[in-house]
Amino acid sequence: MQVFYCVSRTSLGLAVLWDVFHPECSLFMCVCCHLFQSSLLRAVLGELPPSQGQVSLHGRIAYVSQQPWVFSGTVRSNILFGKKYEEDRYEEVIKACALGEDLQLLEDGDETVIGDRGTPLSEGQKARVSLARAVYQDADIYLLDDPLSAVDAVVSRHLFEQCIRQALKEKITILVTNQLQYLKDASQILILKDGKMVKRGTYTEFLKSKVDIFSLFEKGNEQSEPSPVPGTPTLVSESLVQSLPSPRPSLKDAAPEDQDTENIQVTLPLEDHLEGKVGFKTYENYFTASAGWPVIIFLILVNITAQVVYVLQDWWLADWGNIQRDLYFRLYGKEDIIFILDLNWYFTVYSGLIVSTILFGIIRSLLIFYVLVNSSQTLHNKMLESILRAPVLFFNRNPIGRILNRFSKDIGQMDDLLPLTFLDFIQTFLLMIGVVGVTVAAIPWTAIPVIPLGIIFFVLQWYFLRTSRDVKRLECTTRSPVFSHLASSLRGLWTIRAYKAEQKFQQLFDAYQDLHSEAWFLLLTTSRWLAVYLDVTCAIFVTVVAFGALILVETLTPGQVGLVLSLTLTLTGMFPWCIRQSAEVENMMISVERGIEYTDLEKEAPWEYEYRPPPSWPERGEIYSYNMNFRYSLDGPLVLKNVGMSTGTREKCGIVGRTGAGKSSLIAALLRLSEPEGGIRIDGIWTNNIGLHDLRKKMSVAPQEPVLFTGTMRKNLDPFNEHMDEELWNALEEVQLKESIEGLPAKMNTELAESGLNLSAGQKQLVCLARALLRKNQILILDKATSYVDPRTDKFIQKRIRERFAQCTVLTIAHRLSTIIDCEWIMVLDSGTRKEYNPLYNLLRNRNSLFYKMVQQLGEVEAAALTKRAK
Repeated sequence: MQVFYCVSRTSLGLAVLWDVFHPECSLFMCVCCHLFQSSLLRAVLGELPPSQGQVSLHGRIAYVSQQPWVFSGTVRSNILFGKKYEEDRYEEVIKACALGEDLQLLEDGDETVIGDRGTPLSEGQKARVSLARAVYQDADIYLLDDPLSAVDAVVSRHLFEQCIRQALKEKITILVTNQLQYLKDASQILILKDGKMVKRGTYTEFLKSKVDIFSLFEKGNEQSEPSPVPGTPTLVSESLVQSLPSPRPSLKDAAPEDQDTENIQVTLPLEDHLEGKVGFKTYENYFTASAGWPVIIFLILVNITAQVVYVLQDWWLADWGNIQRDLYFRLYGKEDIIFILDLNWYFTVYSGLIVSTILFGIIRSLLIFYVLVNSSQTLHNKMLESILRAPVLFFNRNPIGRILNRFSKDIGQMDDLLPLTFLDFIQTFLLMIGVVGVTVAAIPWTAIPVIPLGIIFFVLQWYFLRTSRDVKRLECTTRSPVFSHLASSLRGLWTIRAYKAEQKFQQLFDAYQDLHSEAWFLLLTTSRWLAVYLDVTCAIFVTVVAFGALILVETLTPGQVGLVLSLTLTLTGMFPWCIRQSAEVENMMISVERGIEYTDLEKEAPWEYEYRPPPSWPERGEIYSYNMNFRYSLDGPLVLKNVGMSTGTREKCGIVGRTGAGKSSLIAALLRLSEPEGGIRIDGIWTNNIGLHDLRKKMSVAPQEPVLFTGTMRKNLDPFNEHMDEELWNALEEVQLKESIEGLPAKMNTELAESGLNLSAGQKQLVCLARALLRKNQILILDKATSYVDPRTDKFIQKRIRERFAQCTVLTIAHRLSTIIDCEWIMVLDSGTRKEYNPLYNLLRNRNSLFYKMVQQLGEVEAAALTKRAK
């Protein structure tokens, strides 16, 4: 592989390379600040089109993204990723990626099904699964985007020695990292700053030139160019970028795909659904969601009145016609009786009935739409509230596609189709009742064929609904995997393209879409089956009535015969349509049924209790727990076992341990994402005795997985508009983002893309950290909040946190031991149990302590530096 002169234009700025990678070298290490490290690999992958120069690749690529991507399926299927299973090689990969111990802790080992967001794996475990996927592919070129930042020092050393240096020793490997202790093992070292190559060479060349690598990350002087930031215009012309061909075709042609593959096994959990008919409770909840029973009763009376007026209109016209006929016979017959007809009276009454029909029809339609549309809106709001109150376990068990399905398609049917269909059914049903009533009243013998006709229709409807309800439920549930698979594929699009697995994921999408289409087509065919049987029955009914009228022609007047035939034809059109619409309403109520299911989800503890802590709580920030157990579900395994901790007033506590040891679960227990067994006490108040809002808003949290919203930078920093601009700028300055944001055209009003895609992983972490700092709470929790930033930035941020939060309690979870070396107490977790909890310096003096061994894994130089800092 060789990368020639290349200028890649990105939303972050310019990434410039000069003839960097040669086939003669095997391990390239790219040391970057928190900008552009991912942009470099994306340019090599062809995801960022070069505006100048070219990228030439020869060989198959394996790519590990900085934020690990896993899909719904077993651990094994995520590692194999379409490759055939070879036991010996598979075991070698598991060992090289340090996954053996983790798989033993999982209940089903490598057959454990991973959820939509990688649950139940930790971030470090997901990173190693992603790395194992790359190693198992046996590619020629490996692009590793900082996979070591998500794991602890011991596992990091293992991955570098056993995986990168041993398993990939004969491969070309480009490792992007901020961990400088591994530089001496690199064939070539490339240092990037502000998207430009600052220095390049071997480790020996760096030593001879006496270059301080850390100094290369320091801010340049006034002559240096400002750091390009999101939205900053670049020097490359827009026309030049648009005129260049996409690099994707050349990457696809880089090497032929091997044939040793099989289908990728994606496992999406089946969605539960009810069975049988839609209960009366569902109808009651739907109609009374936005209106009480008085409004519902008034709606029923308006519908009945509208139909009565409509029937009276026809009856009055028929009576008027009969009287006019009698007058004609009396006037031209032999009778001498003179009869004067008051036309104005009949016309006035008839006009009044027409106007009443129109008015009541409009009122009926508006009232039905008002009730049903507002019911849909109310159900949507209840669903949303229930989702917001649901515990974290709900989101771990339910893929995002399942939730999107109910909030999109099901709500859409409630908003658009159900009100129209229900109105049509009500109008047709009442009209049918009126027609039958008038017909039977005029000619009683017509009840003889009408009654069997009604019985046949209702039997057909009953038989049809037994099938169509379940088919409709099947159609709704088979739509969710389509959404889930699409969302998962978009999240891992760069990985899928790098492995050339687009066709396989397209086939998976087609399979899910075919399954949904089959259910949808089956629903359509059952509906047509009902229509055909209803039409045949109506044709028989018309034939019977017509011949009956011929047989009884001597006993019927011409008006009666015309009325019977007219109403019969009307009835044969309305009766089947009424039955079909009633069945359609029943099927659409499945969407209401699914929506109501989400209004009754299991909820977290109340947001507020009657007892509320004092406004100044917690003043000291003392945290105490004893023999605490924690699990994410009642039937799930314990992830924390008999964990105790006690932090004094304003103490700084560091929490370390192997990936998957339960560090983040400790924070989850503290925030009551699931209820811990044993309880936690903060400043003398048990956390389970206060509401979740009172607990959580008193703690500032900066998570490892940054969460950003679509909106402006200001909205992301201060969602509730509680701070002045000066405070926001100060927070950005403390996390070293002020200069970058000030360089934007819109500054604080710059729009962030969905999930902050126009920011690097490190920048997103810094934005979340700034948001946490703005809260100014007595307890600050940093859950690997700076794992994606370079060591110098991390060191600077930790220094500012120590200065600003000197009077606060700070809990810091970190894999980078330099992050927690200034803490007063250290907790070491392993497999969910507390192994050590002592003052930092005591652990460093104890050569048998786990923490001491973790420090020694960093190498003599860095271990000595950390020990010196601890003193």
